[in-house]
Amino acid sequence: MKKNYEISEYGVIRSKEDYDIESSFKSLKELYLPKELFNDLFEFIMQNQEEKKEGERMFSIFSKGKKRQIKTKNYVGVIETSKGLTLEILPKIFFDYSDEDYNTELLDTKKVFLKMLSKLKNSPFLNISSAHLKTSSSFPLLEVFIENYITEIKKIIRAGLKSQYVDKEENLNFLKGKIVNSLNIKHNHSNKARFYCAFDEFSDNMVYNQLIKSTLLKLNRVSKSHYNRTSILQLLHHFDPIKESSDFISNFRKVSDKNRLFLNYKQAIAWSEIFLMNKSFTNFSGNSKNMAILFPMERIFEDYVGYLMKTYANGHEIKTQDKSYYLVSNHKAKNKFRLKPDIVATNEDNQEQVIFDTKWKLLDETKENKNYNISQADMYQLYAYGKKYDLKNGFSTEPKLVLLYPSNPNFQKPLDDFIYEGELVLSVLPFNLKNSLSKRDEQKELYKILGSISKTTMYYLEDQTLNMAAEDKIEYGDS
Repeated sequence: MKKNYEISEYGVIRSKEDYDIESSFKSLKELYLPKELFNDLFEFIMQNQEEKKEGERMFSIFSKGKKRQIKTKNYVGVIETSKGLTLEILPKIFFDYSDEDYNTELLDTKKVFLKMLSKLKNSPFLNISSAHLKTSSSFPLLEVFIENYITEIKKIIRAGLKSQYVDKEENLNFLKGKIVNSLNIKHNHSNKARFYCAFDEFSDNMVYNQLIKSTLLKLNRVSKSHYNRTSILQLLHHFDPIKESSDFISNFRKVSDKNRLFLNYKQAIAWSEIFLMNKSFTNFSGNSKNMAILFPMERIFEDYVGYLMKTYANGHEIKTQDKSYYLVSNHKAKNKFRLKPDIVATNEDNQEQVIFDTKWKLLDETKENKNYNISQADMYQLYAYGKKYDLKNGFSTEPKLVLLYPSNPNFQKPLDDFIYEGELVLSVLPFNLKNSLSKRDEQKELYKILGSISKTTMYYLEDQTLNMAAEDKIEYGDS
Protein backbone atom coordinates (compact mmCIF):
# COMPACT_ATOMS: atom_id res chain seq x y z
CA MET A 1 0.00 0.00 0.00
CA LYS A 2 1.77 3.16 -1.19
CA LYS A 3 0.22 6.60 -1.21
CA ASN A 4 1.18 10.22 -0.64
CA TYR A 5 -0.61 12.21 2.05
CA GLU A 6 -0.27 15.86 3.01
CA ILE A 7 -0.84 17.81 6.23
CA SER A 8 0.22 21.29 7.33
CA GLU A 9 1.98 22.38 10.49
CA TYR A 10 -0.19 22.05 13.58
CA GLY A 11 -2.56 19.80 11.66
CA VAL A 12 -4.24 16.77 13.25
CA ILE A 13 -3.86 13.20 11.95
CA ARG A 14 -6.50 10.60 12.84
CA SER A 15 -7.36 7.01 11.94
CA LYS A 16 -10.22 6.61 9.47
CA GLU A 17 -11.46 3.66 11.50
CA ASP A 18 -12.34 5.96 14.40
CA TYR A 19 -14.37 8.48 12.40
CA ASP A 20 -17.19 8.51 9.89
CA ILE A 21 -15.52 10.64 7.26
CA GLU A 22 -16.21 10.90 3.54
CA SER A 23 -13.48 9.47 1.32
CA SER A 24 -13.48 12.69 -0.71
CA PHE A 25 -12.66 14.84 2.33
CA LYS A 26 -9.47 16.86 1.81
CA SER A 27 -7.90 19.45 4.07
CA LEU A 28 -4.38 20.47 5.00
CA LYS A 29 -5.62 20.98 8.58
CA GLU A 30 -6.89 17.42 9.09
CA LEU A 31 -5.82 14.05 7.73
CA TYR A 32 -7.59 10.69 8.09
CA LEU A 33 -5.33 7.71 7.40
CA PRO A 34 -6.22 4.04 6.87
CA LYS A 35 -5.80 2.12 10.13
CA GLU A 36 -2.63 0.27 9.09
CA LEU A 37 -0.85 3.44 7.95
CA PHE A 38 -1.96 5.39 11.02
CA ASN A 39 -0.65 2.66 13.34
CA ASP A 40 2.63 2.51 11.41
CA LEU A 41 3.11 6.28 11.70
CA PHE A 42 2.10 6.25 15.37
CA GLU A 43 4.66 3.54 16.21
CA PHE A 44 7.37 5.29 14.22
CA ILE A 45 6.78 8.54 16.10
CA MET A 46 6.69 6.82 19.49
CA GLN A 47 9.98 5.00 18.83
CA ASN A 48 11.68 8.25 17.94
CA GLN A 49 10.48 10.61 20.63
CA GLU A 50 9.63 8.64 23.75
CA GLU A 51 13.05 9.44 25.27
CA LYS A 52 12.93 13.12 24.32
CA LYS A 53 11.71 16.04 26.41
CA GLU A 54 8.40 17.62 25.43
CA GLY A 55 10.07 20.67 23.88
CA GLU A 56 12.24 18.48 21.65
CA ARG A 57 9.42 16.39 20.21
CA MET A 58 8.42 16.77 16.58
CA PHE A 59 4.79 15.68 17.21
CA SER A 60 2.16 15.77 19.94
CA ILE A 61 0.37 12.51 20.77
CA PHE A 62 -2.97 12.69 22.56
CA SER A 63 -6.38 11.02 22.80
CA LYS A 64 -9.94 12.24 22.52
CA GLY A 65 -12.51 9.79 23.79
CA LYS A 66 -9.95 6.95 23.58
CA LYS A 67 -9.26 7.87 19.95
CA ARG A 68 -5.55 8.40 19.37
CA GLN A 69 -4.52 11.50 17.48
CA ILE A 70 -1.26 12.93 16.19
CA LYS A 71 -0.64 16.66 15.93
CA THR A 72 2.19 18.05 13.84
CA LYS A 73 4.31 20.89 15.19
CA ASN A 74 6.45 23.49 13.45
CA TYR A 75 8.60 20.93 11.60
CA VAL A 76 8.12 20.43 7.88
CA GLY A 77 9.39 17.89 5.36
CA VAL A 78 8.76 14.25 4.50
CA ILE A 79 8.36 10.99 6.40
CA GLU A 80 8.40 7.59 4.68
CA THR A 81 7.43 4.59 6.81
CA SER A 82 8.04 0.88 6.37
CA LYS A 83 4.42 0.23 5.34
CA GLY A 84 4.68 2.59 2.37
CA LEU A 85 3.19 5.78 3.85
CA THR A 86 4.70 8.98 2.50
CA LEU A 87 3.61 11.91 4.67
CA GLU A 88 4.40 15.45 3.60
CA ILE A 89 4.26 18.06 6.36
CA LEU A 90 3.95 21.50 4.78
CA PRO A 91 4.29 25.03 6.15
CA LYS A 92 1.11 26.82 7.11
CA ILE A 93 0.72 29.49 4.44
CA PHE A 94 -2.52 31.45 4.11
CA PHE A 95 -3.75 31.79 0.53
CA ASP A 96 -7.41 32.77 1.15
CA TYR A 97 -8.56 29.85 -1.00
CA SER A 98 -11.96 28.26 -0.49
CA ASP A 99 -12.31 24.60 0.51
CA GLU A 100 -12.95 23.77 -3.13
CA ASP A 101 -9.49 25.05 -4.04
CA TYR A 102 -7.64 22.35 -2.09
CA ASN A 103 -5.50 21.25 -5.04
CA THR A 104 -4.52 24.83 -5.86
CA GLU A 105 -3.65 25.54 -2.24
CA LEU A 106 -1.61 22.34 -2.05
CA LEU A 107 0.30 23.11 -5.23
CA ASP A 108 1.08 26.70 -4.24
CA THR A 109 2.09 25.68 -0.72
CA LYS A 110 4.59 23.18 -2.11
CA LYS A 111 5.96 25.74 -4.55
CA VAL A 112 6.54 28.31 -1.81
CA PHE A 113 8.01 25.66 0.49
CA LEU A 114 10.50 24.46 -2.13
CA LYS A 115 11.45 28.02 -2.96
CA MET A 116 12.14 28.78 0.70
CA LEU A 117 13.94 25.47 1.20
CA SER A 118 16.23 26.24 -1.73
CA LYS A 119 17.60 29.21 0.26
CA LEU A 120 18.44 27.14 3.35
CA LYS A 121 22.09 27.75 4.13
CA ASN A 122 24.60 24.93 4.55
CA SER A 123 22.32 22.39 2.92
CA PRO A 124 22.18 20.52 -0.40
CA PHE A 125 18.81 22.14 -1.09
CA LEU A 126 20.61 25.23 -2.41
CA ASN A 127 20.62 23.64 -5.86
CA ILE A 128 17.11 22.25 -5.69
CA SER A 129 15.36 22.18 -9.02
CA SER A 130 11.68 22.94 -9.40
CA ALA A 131 11.53 23.24 -13.19
CA HIS A 132 9.17 20.29 -13.59
CA LEU A 133 6.64 21.83 -11.18
CA LYS A 134 5.32 24.02 -13.97
CA THR A 135 3.93 20.98 -15.75
CA SER A 136 2.85 18.94 -12.76
CA SER A 137 -0.44 19.42 -10.96
CA SER A 138 0.81 17.42 -8.00
CA PHE A 139 4.37 16.51 -7.15
CA PRO A 140 5.59 14.43 -4.21
CA LEU A 141 8.30 16.31 -2.33
CA LEU A 142 10.31 13.15 -1.75
CA GLU A 143 10.48 12.57 -5.50
CA VAL A 144 11.70 16.15 -5.98
CA PHE A 145 14.49 15.47 -3.48
CA ILE A 146 15.35 12.17 -5.16
CA GLU A 147 15.38 13.81 -8.59
CA ASN A 148 17.85 16.42 -7.34
CA TYR A 149 20.08 13.68 -5.94
CA ILE A 150 20.01 11.91 -9.30
CA THR A 151 21.06 15.18 -10.96
CA GLU A 152 24.06 15.45 -8.64
CA ILE A 153 25.17 11.87 -9.38
CA LYS A 154 24.87 12.46 -13.13
CA LYS A 155 27.27 15.38 -12.75
CA ILE A 156 29.77 13.12 -10.97
CA ILE A 157 29.53 10.40 -13.61
CA ARG A 158 30.01 12.92 -16.43
CA ALA A 159 33.21 14.07 -14.75
CA GLY A 160 34.24 10.46 -14.05
CA LEU A 161 34.11 8.47 -10.80
CA LYS A 162 37.08 9.35 -8.66
CA SER A 163 39.46 6.90 -7.00
CA GLN A 164 41.61 7.09 -3.90
CA TYR A 165 44.02 4.84 -2.03
CA VAL A 166 42.17 2.32 0.11
CA ASP A 167 43.53 -0.07 2.74
CA LYS A 168 43.38 -3.71 1.70
CA GLU A 169 44.39 -7.01 3.23
CA GLU A 170 44.68 -10.06 1.01
CA ASN A 171 46.39 -13.46 0.80
CA LEU A 172 48.62 -13.23 -2.30
CA ASN A 173 51.07 -15.34 -4.29
CA PHE A 174 53.56 -12.46 -4.12
CA LEU A 175 54.71 -9.92 -1.57
CA LYS A 176 52.94 -6.56 -1.71
CA GLY A 177 53.03 -3.85 0.93
CA LYS A 178 53.80 -5.45 4.27
CA ILE A 179 53.10 -8.88 5.75
CA VAL A 180 50.50 -9.14 8.52
CA ASN A 181 52.39 -11.64 10.66
CA SER A 182 49.52 -12.96 12.77
CA LEU A 183 47.25 -13.55 9.78
CA ASN A 184 50.10 -14.86 7.65
CA ILE A 185 50.84 -17.55 10.26
CA LYS A 186 47.15 -18.39 10.51
CA HIS A 187 46.53 -18.71 6.75
CA ASN A 188 49.92 -19.78 5.40
CA HIS A 189 51.45 -21.93 8.11
CA SER A 190 51.81 -24.87 5.72
CA ASN A 191 52.12 -22.86 2.49
CA LYS A 192 55.25 -20.74 2.37
CA ALA A 193 54.51 -19.67 -1.23
CA ARG A 194 51.72 -17.30 -0.15
CA PHE A 195 51.84 -14.03 1.80
CA TYR A 196 49.04 -12.37 3.79
CA CYS A 197 49.70 -8.70 3.03
CA ALA A 198 48.36 -5.27 3.96
CA PHE A 199 48.73 -2.66 1.23
CA ASP A 200 47.22 0.49 -0.30
CA GLU A 201 45.44 0.22 -3.63
CA PHE A 202 44.25 3.08 -5.84
CA SER A 203 40.62 2.15 -6.44
CA ASP A 204 37.21 3.60 -7.19
CA ASN A 205 35.80 1.17 -4.61
CA MET A 206 36.19 3.75 -1.83
CA VAL A 207 33.89 5.36 0.76
CA TYR A 208 32.55 8.23 -1.36
CA ASN A 209 31.37 5.89 -4.10
CA GLN A 210 30.20 3.25 -1.63
CA LEU A 211 27.96 5.77 0.12
CA ILE A 212 26.51 6.90 -3.19
CA LYS A 213 25.78 3.32 -4.26
CA SER A 214 24.08 2.59 -0.92
CA THR A 215 21.97 5.72 -1.32
CA LEU A 216 20.93 4.82 -4.86
CA LEU A 217 19.91 1.33 -3.75
CA LYS A 218 17.81 2.74 -0.90
CA LEU A 219 16.15 5.34 -3.12
CA ASN A 220 15.33 2.67 -5.69
CA ARG A 221 13.35 0.91 -2.94
CA VAL A 222 11.48 3.98 -1.68
CA SER A 223 10.86 5.92 -4.89
CA LYS A 224 7.40 5.64 -6.41
CA SER A 225 8.33 7.50 -9.57
CA HIS A 226 8.93 5.36 -12.65
CA TYR A 227 11.13 8.13 -14.07
CA ASN A 228 13.30 8.30 -10.94
CA ARG A 229 13.62 4.52 -10.59
CA THR A 230 14.62 4.17 -14.24
CA SER A 231 17.25 6.88 -13.80
CA ILE A 232 18.56 5.21 -10.64
CA LEU A 233 18.94 1.83 -12.35
CA GLN A 234 20.84 3.47 -15.19
CA LEU A 235 23.16 5.14 -12.68
CA LEU A 236 23.72 1.91 -10.75
CA HIS A 237 25.34 0.34 -13.83
CA HIS A 238 28.24 2.76 -13.34
CA PHE A 239 28.64 1.47 -9.77
CA ASP A 240 28.72 -2.28 -10.56
CA PRO A 241 32.31 -2.75 -9.28
CA ILE A 242 31.58 -0.67 -6.16
CA LYS A 243 30.59 -2.36 -2.90
CA GLU A 244 27.78 -1.07 -0.69
CA SER A 245 28.77 0.81 2.44
CA SER A 246 28.90 -1.61 5.37
CA ASP A 247 29.02 1.08 8.07
CA PHE A 248 27.33 4.39 7.28
CA ILE A 249 28.45 6.16 10.47
CA SER A 250 32.09 5.16 10.06
CA ASN A 251 32.15 5.98 6.36
CA PHE A 252 30.60 9.43 6.77
CA ARG A 253 33.34 10.20 9.27
CA LYS A 254 35.92 9.37 6.62
CA VAL A 255 34.59 11.75 3.97
CA SER A 256 35.39 15.44 4.05
CA ASP A 257 33.74 18.34 2.28
CA LYS A 258 37.08 20.18 2.55
CA ASN A 259 38.99 17.67 0.41
CA ARG A 260 39.62 19.63 -2.79
CA LEU A 261 39.95 16.44 -4.83
CA PHE A 262 36.33 15.58 -4.04
CA LEU A 263 34.65 18.99 -4.20
CA ASN A 264 32.30 17.78 -6.94
CA TYR A 265 31.08 15.08 -4.51
CA LYS A 266 30.15 17.60 -1.79
CA GLN A 267 26.46 18.03 -2.63
CA ALA A 268 25.93 14.34 -3.34
CA ILE A 269 27.44 13.30 -0.01
CA ALA A 270 25.30 15.87 1.82
CA TRP A 271 22.21 14.38 0.15
CA SER A 272 23.42 10.85 0.98
CA GLU A 273 23.70 11.77 4.64
CA ILE A 274 20.11 12.99 4.60
CA PHE A 275 18.78 9.87 2.89
CA LEU A 276 20.88 7.26 4.71
CA MET A 277 21.10 8.83 8.17
CA ASN A 278 17.92 10.96 8.20
CA LYS A 279 20.26 13.86 8.91
CA SER A 280 18.28 16.99 8.23
CA PHE A 281 18.11 19.69 10.90
CA THR A 282 16.37 17.70 13.63
CA ASN A 283 17.19 14.88 15.99
CA PHE A 284 14.28 12.82 14.66
CA SER A 285 15.66 9.61 13.17
CA GLY A 286 14.58 6.33 11.68
CA ASN A 287 15.86 2.87 10.86
CA SER A 288 16.83 1.60 7.42
CA LYS A 289 13.19 0.94 6.55
CA ASN A 290 12.02 4.45 7.44
CA MET A 291 13.02 7.92 6.40
CA ALA A 292 12.47 11.28 8.09
CA ILE A 293 13.61 14.51 6.44
CA LEU A 294 12.31 17.25 8.73
CA PHE A 295 13.24 20.90 9.15
CA PRO A 296 12.29 23.57 11.71
CA MET A 297 10.35 26.30 9.91
CA GLU A 298 12.04 29.00 12.01
CA ARG A 299 15.33 28.19 10.32
CA ILE A 300 13.83 28.06 6.82
CA PHE A 301 11.99 31.39 7.29
CA GLU A 302 15.08 33.09 8.72
CA ASP A 303 17.36 31.98 5.88
CA TYR A 304 14.76 32.86 3.25
CA VAL A 305 14.32 36.43 4.53
CA GLY A 306 18.10 36.75 4.84
CA TYR A 307 18.45 35.70 1.19
CA LEU A 308 15.85 38.29 0.09
CA MET A 309 17.67 41.03 2.02
CA LYS A 310 21.02 40.18 0.43
CA THR A 311 19.44 39.96 -3.02
CA TYR A 312 17.23 43.04 -3.10
CA ALA A 313 18.24 45.48 -0.35
CA ASN A 314 20.63 47.48 -2.52
CA GLY A 315 22.49 50.23 -0.69
CA HIS A 316 22.59 48.20 2.54
CA GLU A 317 25.30 45.99 3.93
CA ILE A 318 23.52 42.83 5.08
CA LYS A 319 24.89 40.57 7.80
CA THR A 320 23.05 37.44 8.89
CA GLN A 321 23.61 35.96 12.35
CA ASP A 322 25.91 38.89 13.11
CA LYS A 323 28.38 38.02 15.88
CA SER A 324 30.03 41.41 16.34
CA TYR A 325 28.99 42.08 19.92
CA TYR A 326 28.40 40.52 23.32
CA LEU A 327 25.75 41.40 25.85
CA VAL A 328 28.39 41.48 28.62
CA SER A 329 31.61 43.22 27.63
CA ASN A 330 33.64 42.33 30.69
CA HIS A 331 33.48 39.38 33.03
CA LYS A 332 36.90 38.37 34.37
CA ALA A 333 38.36 40.26 31.39
CA LYS A 334 36.24 38.23 28.94
CA ASN A 335 33.16 38.89 26.80
CA LYS A 336 30.09 36.86 27.68
CA PHE A 337 26.70 36.08 26.07
CA ARG A 338 27.25 36.69 22.36
CA LEU A 339 24.45 38.52 20.56
CA LYS A 340 23.31 37.03 17.23
CA PRO A 341 20.51 39.03 15.60
CA ASP A 342 19.12 37.26 12.54
CA ILE A 343 19.75 40.15 10.11
CA VAL A 344 21.55 43.50 10.45
CA ALA A 345 21.06 45.94 7.55
CA THR A 346 23.42 48.92 7.58
CA ASN A 347 23.39 51.95 5.26
CA GLU A 348 26.55 53.98 5.90
CA ASP A 349 25.49 56.81 3.56
CA ASN A 350 22.26 57.41 5.47
CA GLN A 351 23.79 56.57 8.86
CA GLU A 352 20.99 54.05 9.29
CA GLN A 353 20.91 50.58 10.79
CA VAL A 354 18.00 48.13 10.96
CA ILE A 355 18.09 44.98 13.13
CA PHE A 356 15.68 42.21 12.18
CA ASP A 357 14.66 39.09 14.06
CA THR A 358 12.43 36.66 12.19
CA LYS A 359 9.89 34.58 14.10
CA TRP A 360 7.84 31.71 12.69
CA LYS A 361 4.79 32.22 14.85
CA LEU A 362 1.17 33.28 14.31
CA LEU A 363 0.39 36.70 15.76
CA ASP A 364 -3.16 37.87 16.40
CA GLU A 365 -3.75 41.62 16.20
CA THR A 366 -7.10 41.18 18.00
CA LYS A 367 -5.44 39.85 21.18
CA GLU A 368 -3.97 43.02 22.61
CA ASN A 369 -4.55 41.75 26.17
CA LYS A 370 -2.25 38.79 25.34
CA ASN A 371 0.35 41.05 23.69
CA TYR A 372 -0.72 39.75 20.26
CA ASN A 373 1.09 36.43 21.09
CA ILE A 374 4.48 38.19 21.08
CA SER A 375 6.92 36.56 23.48
CA GLN A 376 8.19 38.81 26.27
CA ALA A 377 11.61 37.18 25.87
CA ASP A 378 11.69 38.41 22.25
CA MET A 379 10.92 41.94 23.43
CA TYR A 380 13.83 41.79 25.89
CA GLN A 381 16.08 40.38 23.17
CA LEU A 382 15.36 43.20 20.71
CA TYR A 383 15.86 45.79 23.44
CA ALA A 384 19.31 44.35 24.17
CA TYR A 385 20.17 44.47 20.45
CA GLY A 386 19.07 48.09 20.21
CA LYS A 387 21.06 49.29 23.22
CA LYS A 388 24.25 47.42 22.34
CA TYR A 389 24.30 48.34 18.62
CA ASP A 390 23.49 51.96 19.47
CA LEU A 391 26.62 52.10 21.62
CA LYS A 392 28.81 50.46 18.99
CA ASN A 393 27.73 51.63 15.52
CA GLY A 394 28.73 55.29 15.92
CA PHE A 395 25.60 56.60 14.18
CA SER A 396 23.74 59.67 15.41
CA THR A 397 20.41 57.82 15.44
CA GLU A 398 19.45 54.69 17.32
CA PRO A 399 19.01 51.50 15.25
CA LYS A 400 15.59 50.54 13.98
CA LEU A 401 14.30 47.29 15.49
CA VAL A 402 12.02 44.88 13.65
CA LEU A 403 10.26 41.64 14.56
CA LEU A 404 9.14 39.95 11.34
CA TYR A 405 6.39 37.32 11.37
CA PRO A 406 4.51 35.48 8.59
CA SER A 407 1.18 37.12 7.85
CA ASN A 408 -2.09 35.33 8.58
CA PRO A 409 -5.78 36.31 8.50
CA ASN A 410 -5.39 37.86 11.97
CA PHE A 411 -2.16 39.68 11.18
CA GLN A 412 -2.32 41.56 7.89
CA LYS A 413 -0.80 44.94 8.70
CA PRO A 414 1.97 46.30 10.97
CA LEU A 415 1.12 46.68 14.64
CA ASP A 416 1.47 50.10 16.21
CA ASP A 417 5.10 50.74 17.08
CA PHE A 418 6.41 49.69 20.47
CA ILE A 419 8.45 52.52 21.97
CA TYR A 420 11.01 51.32 24.50
CA GLU A 421 12.38 54.75 25.34
CA GLY A 422 13.38 57.87 23.42
CA GLU A 423 13.96 56.93 19.78
CA LEU A 424 14.46 53.22 20.45
CA VAL A 425 11.41 51.84 18.64
CA LEU A 426 10.37 48.31 17.69
CA SER A 427 8.25 47.63 14.61
CA VAL A 428 6.29 44.37 14.34
CA LEU A 429 5.63 43.57 10.69
CA PRO A 430 3.91 40.83 8.65
CA PHE A 431 5.58 39.09 5.72
CA ASN A 432 3.08 37.85 3.14
CA LEU A 433 4.43 34.52 1.88
CA LYS A 434 1.78 34.39 -0.85
CA ASN A 435 4.01 36.82 -2.69
CA SER A 436 6.80 34.25 -2.78
CA LEU A 437 5.10 32.57 -5.74
CA SER A 438 6.48 35.35 -7.94
CA LYS A 439 10.01 36.72 -7.93
CA ARG A 440 8.66 40.19 -8.70
CA ASP A 441 6.08 40.01 -5.92
CA GLU A 442 8.59 38.83 -3.31
CA GLN A 443 10.82 41.76 -4.28
CA LYS A 444 7.93 44.19 -3.83
CA GLU A 445 7.05 42.56 -0.50
CA LEU A 446 10.56 43.16 0.80
CA TYR A 447 10.52 46.76 -0.41
CA LYS A 448 7.21 47.29 1.36
CA ILE A 449 8.71 46.00 4.61
CA LEU A 450 11.85 48.09 4.32
CA GLY A 451 9.88 51.14 3.26
CA SER A 452 7.64 50.95 6.31
CA ILE A 453 10.61 51.24 8.66
CA SER A 454 12.04 54.68 7.78
CA LYS A 455 11.43 57.59 5.44
CA THR A 456 15.04 57.54 4.23
CA THR A 457 14.74 53.94 3.17
CA MET A 458 11.30 54.58 1.70
CA TYR A 459 12.57 57.32 -0.63
CA TYR A 460 15.29 55.05 -1.92
CA LEU A 461 12.86 52.19 -2.41
CA GLU A 462 10.36 54.39 -4.24
CA ASP A 463 13.01 54.85 -6.93
CA GLN A 464 13.55 51.08 -7.01
CA THR A 465 9.80 50.47 -7.31
CA LEU A 466 9.53 52.95 -10.19
CA ASN A 467 12.34 51.11 -11.96
CA MET A 468 10.51 47.81 -11.39
CA ALA A 469 7.29 49.28 -12.79
CA ALA A 470 9.15 50.46 -15.90
CA GLU A 471 10.69 47.00 -16.31
CA ASP A 472 7.23 45.42 -15.97
CA LYS A 473 5.92 47.59 -18.81
CA ILE A 474 8.78 46.53 -21.05
CA GLU A 475 8.57 42.87 -20.10
CA TYR A 476 4.80 42.46 -20.25
CA GLY A 477 3.94 45.15 -22.84
CA ASP A 478 1.85 47.25 -20.44
CA SER A 479 0.85 50.65 -21.74
